[in-house]
Amino acid sequence: MECMELNDMWENIKEKYIAPLEFYQRVCRIAVPIALQQILNQAASFVDTIMVSQIGAVGAVAVATQLDTLLMNVGFGINSGAQMYASQFYGAGDQKSLKKIFGFQLSLNLLNAVIFFCIAAFFGRNVIAFYSSNDAEMIEVGLQYMRIACFAYLATAITNTYSFMYRSIQKTKIPMYIGTFVMAANAFLNYCLIFGHFGLPEMGVAGAALATVIATVAGACIHIGYAYCTHQPFIGKFKEMFGLSMKFIKPIFKRMIPLIINETMFGFGNSMYIKAYGLLGKTSLEIYKIGDTVSKFFYVCVQGLNSATGLVVGEQLGKKNLDMARRYGGYLVSVAVTLAVIFTTLIFIFAGPMVSLFGLKDPYVYQGAVMIVRLFSIRIATRLFNVIIMSSLRAGGDSLFLMFLDCGIMWIVGIPLAFSSVYLFHVTSITLLFAIIQLEQITRLFVGFARYKQGKWIRNLTAETA
Repeated sequence: MECMELNDMWENIKEKYIAPLEFYQRVCRIAVPIALQQILNQAASFVDTIMVSQIGAVGAVAVATQLDTLLMNVGFGINSGAQMYASQFYGAGDQKSLKKIFGFQLSLNLLNAVIFFCIAAFFGRNVIAFYSSNDAEMIEVGLQYMRIACFAYLATAITNTYSFMYRSIQKTKIPMYIGTFVMAANAFLNYCLIFGHFGLPEMGVAGAALATVIATVAGACIHIGYAYCTHQPFIGKFKEMFGLSMKFIKPIFKRMIPLIINETMFGFGNSMYIKAYGLLGKTSLEIYKIGDTVSKFFYVCVQGLNSATGLVVGEQLGKKNLDMARRYGGYLVSVAVTLAVIFTTLIFIFAGPMVSLFGLKDPYVYQGAVMIVRLFSIRIATRLFNVIIMSSLRAGGDSLFLMFLDCGIMWIVGIPLAFSSVYLFHVTSITLLFAIIQLEQITRLFVGFARYKQGKWIRNLTAETA
């Protein structure tokens, strides 16, 4: 009897969580190029941080790029809101609407870039002073970087629009190839312009910023040229892309606004963590920056799974295969379990060797960075499950609850924990503070899973813009 019950239980688990081989192959075709692109991004960031560490400007660049991070977060809200519809239009074979959503997405991204450029140009010093606790040297060095790097914002907006649209139509290799060129160019130009090699001037931190601008603008130009030359399905005449009616925009904007608010508040919340770490001193900020740079190599699995979940689930919802969309979510849980085990193991093994590449002379900084990287294993493992939940909710347009789940829990749980730990409980260790903050991810997991099980996110959105 017990044997029969165990067999029934195993069959039930197989039906819910073990997919046919074709499903995993398809997920890999979507997720692997995105993950590889993220690895290249992080490799470039890793090299950049090593170079910047040689001139003692890691902390300054960390605070100067907080505006870049906020720009990316708001852009992610715009792009994921557009992707929510684009993936369903793709599933439904509606190229006319695909062109319109691309035009709308590009317009919003460019507007976002202009706003952040103005903030950097007119209020850059105030922004850096806020995160650096008014450290005069850090402000001046950070300002050198920001005043140049802000000219990359428009190109970044264009690149991200194209990258997300390629993901929506499941052509993830194209942004990977272009991203590879951009990252290689950025790393090479950093080497030349920071240290003055190959006859170019030695510009220090300003050289790092200029390298970013040149590489990013080149990437945006390649994206535009390639899309038009190959007649991508989301490219059309000006009127086809930008001749938007209120009937088309209104339902999209209604579901997009919570995502934009969510990503804006989430991005600002992440920057508040930088503020909290900065309260512990310049050394703590340096420890976190190095640990964060290393851990992002392992975070690529989260990015790949996030995109794959939204696209395969969104496509099924667009085809009105609602039961299959739910089943796909269950299949992806088993993928998350496998990846969580693999990457937690890799993090513990390679944390020390990767941090040692920075050539840190202070043992306290080295040990702190290694510990931060290993603590990231908790964050990555829980985030793997959270992205399945959140990507499924996003694919079905459950954006209001997603806003609560993502930034709401951050501001209710994570940020109060961070500042109360510093001000009330006088935590002085960056590693202890970072460990305490991980309660945010665990809370999000339990709340999100309860919502996911309710199934309210399972809906077709294509009829809303018809």
